[in-house]
Order: sequence, then C-alpha cells, then structure tokens
Amino acid sequence: MSRAIHIAWLYPDILNIHGGRGDIMALNRIGAMMGLDIEIRRCESLKEEVPFEWADIIYMTSGEIKCMPEIVKALDSQRAGLDEFIAKGGSLWAVGSSGAVLGDKLELANGNEIPGLGLLGMAWKERASVWGDDLWFATDFGFEVMGNQIQVADVVLAEDQEPFGKVIYGRGNCGDGSEGAKTGNVLFTNCLGPMLVKNPRLTATLLKTAADKAGIEEVKILTDEDMVIEDKSFELIKKFIGKKQA
Repeated sequence: MSRAIHIAWLYPDILNIHGGRGDIMALNRIGAMMGLDIEIRRCESLKEEVPFEWADIIYMTSGEIKCMPEIVKALDSQRAGLDEFIAKGGSLWAVGSSGAVLGDKLELANGNEIPGLGLLGMAWKERASVWGDDLWFATDFGFEVMGNQIQVADVVLAEDQEPFGKVIYGRGNCGDGSEGAKTGNVLFTNCLGPMLVKNPRLTATLLKTAADKAGIEEVKILTDEDMVIEDKSFELIKKFIGKKQA
C-alpha cells in the first residue's frame, strides 16, 4: 500500500495572513481527488525541529515581512537538513512575503539589510507603500495561474534566476514582466487568492511532483471534468481583468 504525501506546514501561527490556511485545505481536497492520502504536520515554533527527512513538501504561507529575519535564522540553524531535503528533490514552496526567506537578501524600510537563505537568486526591498491588484501569469507547466497580489516589497531577480512565470496582468516581482522564482523544486510566487484554491491544476502539479519523488505510482490524473467550477470561475475573472486592460 502506498504511503501518504507528507507536508510540513511551517509556522502557521506566524505566517498567518492572506488566507494561507485555504491552501492547506486545497492540498487535502485535491489530494483526495487524486487518490492520495495527505498527512500534514504543523511546525508551530521557530525553535521546533523541522521534519526534513519525513517531508515531501515544505509549505510556507504568507506572513508579515517583519517576521522574516527570525524565520531565516530558525531555518539557517537547521541548514544541513534543509540542504539535504532540497538535494533529494523535496518541494519547498513560499507564498507572498514568505518568499523573502528564500532570497539572497532583504532590505527593510529602516535600512537594515538581512541575508536570506540564498536558495533563490533574488533581492527584496521593502516598499514605502503596498501594491494590491489582480495577478495573472503564464507558467512553464502548460497552464496559466490567477489570483491576487498584495506586495510589500519589490523583488529583483538575479540575471541567472529563472522566474516562475510571465505576467499577463498585474505587477509580479517589480513590474518587469517576471513573476516569482523557481529553481528545481524550490519555488516562490507573489500569488495569493488563496492560490491553491483558485488554481487546482497547480495544486495537482505540486502533489504529482511529490508523489513521483515518494515513489507513489497510483495517482489519478485530474481532467477538465474535475475542474468545471474552477474553470468557469477562471474565465469570469479573465473577462473582469480584460475590462481593466481595455
């Protein structure tokens, strides 16, 4: 019998804004549709040991940017386990401002510069104002992703850093057409929504990647018939955004 997909949900009481808990619910729902058992462990405290050897997916929902330096410090203290997790193909996803943890550096509005974990080639600079709007972008996965963006920092990618997607509408990283960042199975996106609720194909892709790594072969591939409601919602939002583009 195949084992469950193991998801480590980091610091849910700290990374607790923009509906991130909805993403965890989406992982459970889409996992069930794919015939996958999902097991989630909450890592509650920054002092807690992250179960890197156990996890297939490490998920960081969005949180206030002022919390990111302490999260960097907590994860850097367990760097050997983190690096081994990534080297073995584990999936590490950060949504919204939690992406600052994965970058090279974070420059706060007060002038302090905080080193990140350096897992993605990007520099963050806290904004004087907050940017908010819809976000719509294309991905290399073969489908588009849509949600919204509440951005408190500009994100500038290094020249050799691959973005997660190409912006169709919205701001993305810093208004240059790039959205998020992706290296292997380490990924950051500005997209909220909750993102995984609004984009079941993306959720299914994340779970299929983890299932393949775990050696789970009996995975139901979702079809358009499984996503009728979500696809109708997607089309309605596209029409709404189209009016703003006109």
